[in-house]
Amino acid sequence: MTPTPDHEFLLAAEPIDAVDELVLAELREAHIHLDPMPGDLLDRIKFAMSVASLEAQVAEIVSGSTLASVRGADYDRADTVTFARDGLSVMVTIEHGESTLSDVIGWVSENDVEVELRERGRTRTTTTDDEGRFSFLGVERGLASFVLRRLSAPDAPPIITPAIEL
Repeated sequence: MTPTPDHEFLLAAEPIDAVDELVLAELREAHIHLDPMPGDLLDRIKFAMSVASLEAQVAEIVSGSTLASVRGADYDRADTVTFARDGLSVMVTIEHGESTLSDVIGWVSENDVEVELRERGRTRTTTTDDEGRFSFLGVERGLASFVLRRLSAPDAPPIITPAIEL
């Protein structure tokens, strides 16, 4: 006997039973094993919520190449990343040391910009010099993002970069 759509609706209206729980458990295990949640997903969600709450503009990563794959275990660590938004660009160079700390050296296309580094549970702030240069020394490796504020335009919304892995 072929089930009819009415029969399927009646089954869907029933409470979850032991067979349903078994199928859902097997489905969950398959997803955990074959397509696990990225380890930084919660940090990225928090970042997206922070951007929404600040009503800020998000800078885009400027790249000459496209991503070969979205997910995977193998990746090359970038030493230089460039972001741009609304005529403002920032290039960040990460100097990896032998410890778990890195130095972040950056240049903004304008001077008189406040740069805030958001890493793990803390933030640090500096301003650019006359040539647009800034630095943060002894930064823990992990996810970090930057908030840029034009000091000459205090009413302008801040520009926030996507989180990058240092």
